[in-house]
Amino acid sequence: MTTRLANPIMIVCAGRSGSTLYYRVIARHRDVGYLSSWNQAFPTQTWLSFFSRLYATHLVDPVRDRYWFPKPFSPYRFWERHLPGVARHDRPLSSQDVPDASVEPLRRTIDFVMRCQGRNRFLLKVTGWGRMSYFARVFPDLRFLHLKRQPIAVVASWLKAGWLNVTGDIDGEGWEWGEVPDCYRQAYRDLGGGGMLSAAIKTQLDMDDIRRNVALFPDRCYEVNYEDLVADPYRYFRETLDFCDLAWDSAFERVIRNAAIRDYSDRWKQQLPPDDAARIQLFFDRVASERAEPAVPAGAAAGGVIQCKGVQGQTDEATS
Repeated sequence: MTTRLANPIMIVCAGRSGSTLYYRVIARHRDVGYLSSWNQAFPTQTWLSFFSRLYATHLVDPVRDRYWFPKPFSPYRFWERHLPGVARHDRPLSSQDVPDASVEPLRRTIDFVMRCQGRNRFLLKVTGWGRMSYFARVFPDLRFLHLKRQPIAVVASWLKAGWLNVTGDIDGEGWEWGEVPDCYRQAYRDLGGGGMLSAAIKTQLDMDDIRRNVALFPDRCYEVNYEDLVADPYRYFRETLDFCDLAWDSAFERVIRNAAIRDYSDRWKQQLPPDDAARIQLFFDRVASERAEPAVPAGAAAGGVIQCKGVQGQTDEATS
């Protein structure tokens, strides 16, 4: 195994969970390399990764977050070039979906990216479907950072963002997010349906798949809540670095001190009218009580559809 590909790190979470903050702070560690927005814009020009060195320097503080600057990114155009189908929306992916012929060429490419940056720990971020077992097929000793956030806050953020089709009717042609379990569908109908609950279903499907993937790697996954991270960043970034075997030093402590870490934990309360918030929360409460997830056997592939205990109960309360 190439030294620069030893023990890579993958951030995983449902979309809109605050992962950009988590990703970009860790990316400023002196040992960490990553794919940037330039790898997204120019997926074939991996030599441009040399300029990603700039992100970690204090000399560029005034321009680091400008749209044109090479900043840590989830470059799906790059990933699709090397792993066709990795960005598909219609179902979760597992290790079995990785094209065998893609593994070694991609590993060589990432090794080159790391050499360009002069780093020895590769960091990537994937949101939405878990894809942990998928990327572990390429990087067998991956460690995982699972960032969790209140589901209702995730939905509110999706509704505000307005990109990706997460609010389409779950029975319409525009629904891109795969099969919907019966108990989710029933709760959706009982609660009146609509775009807000479509976004809630998309969020729940993401969390389900991540949960299945986490069960495959119980000793290789660190979990942290967004709400805890922003309330006490020194503690939880230190725990993150400890888990990843990355040194905590004065330079990284300065990164934390100067980072724009804002607590948006309760922003959803301003974004959602109380009646809408109550309906979304009731959806998550219902599916949590009605979901029945079998244990994932060791070595099994993550994936599949959540089975439901039943679709009865709470209908009167839900529609009142």
